[in-house]
Amino acid sequence: MERTMSEPLTASALLDRPAWPTRRVAIWAGIAAMLALLPFGISNGYYLTLLTNVAVTMILTLSLNFVIGRIGQFSLAHSAFLGIGAYLSAILAQRYGVSGWLTLPVAIAGSCIAAAIIGVPVLRLRGMFLSVATLAFGLFAEVFARQASEITGGAYGITGIPPLDFFGIKLRGIGMYELALAVLLITALILENIRLSRFGRAITAARDNEAAAAAVGIDIANTRLAGFILSAGFAATAGWVYGFFHLTLNPYVLSLDITFVWLFIVLVGGLGSMRGVAVATVLLGIGPEILGFASTQQVLISGVLVLVVVLLAPRGIGGLIEVLETRLRGKSGA
Repeated sequence: MERTMSEPLTASALLDRPAWPTRRVAIWAGIAAMLALLPFGISNGYYLTLLTNVAVTMILTLSLNFVIGRIGQFSLAHSAFLGIGAYLSAILAQRYGVSGWLTLPVAIAGSCIAAAIIGVPVLRLRGMFLSVATLAFGLFAEVFARQASEITGGAYGITGIPPLDFFGIKLRGIGMYELALAVLLITALILENIRLSRFGRAITAARDNEAAAAAVGIDIANTRLAGFILSAGFAATAGWVYGFFHLTLNPYVLSLDITFVWLFIVLVGGLGSMRGVAVATVLLGIGPEILGFASTQQVLISGVLVLVVVLLAPRGIGGLIEVLETRLRGKSGA
């Protein structure tokens, strides 16, 4: 069972590291196999693009959920981290002929350095001050992408990004979907293992009770900073996949609208719940598109859904999943 942000930290949670049950591994392996085979039954390129975009978005929302739900810090800078990763990769590949694969570590390093630079002063802030500071950085990144035309291409962005080359095969369409899915699964696996690790328990302790965490020797500031930097690396990876899938890039990826959609997804999914956020990403990523809503309408729909969830299910979709699991266990044990 996943712990959500509202649950207190217990001694057993700090001392015990639960193992991955064989049944859970089998279930997730089956889901991964079905998702990998899914695009082969899709002839419409639009739906393949939609699935790939959902996979990329889920990488981002899981990393944002790690910051907000696990670390307990309200960040609005993840669009900037995604944009840094995407633009660095695109510039190196399109203008300097660097292999797309080699641009990934550069993209991650760039976003992590940016996170470290703003993280040291910003993570000392609390509540609204932290939100405003990270929002300011996100807005700065968007303005820079629009105005620094010699570097970023300005409002027109960067076009003609060369596709990734996999042993002579140009990755497009299904190939990029499979890559996005692989990156998503690796991201989820890493984040889940972090949750179960000593570092993950230190993050949870610092989130739930700073005084108690400090009393047992946890360096709260550095622990939060490390988690913040780590999440920026995942956001950069999402930007890398996005750029090499679309082969074009513009400042919209850093826009305030899309930032709030990601935030709404995390809130609807349930703070700290990877499963809830994954389900919310699918619902809010595919639903409005299939129904034909414009991007501005999607933001409105997401906001309304957040209000509904807050009123009816304060712990989000993740909380509903846990309630359902508890009831199913009760019936099976009866």
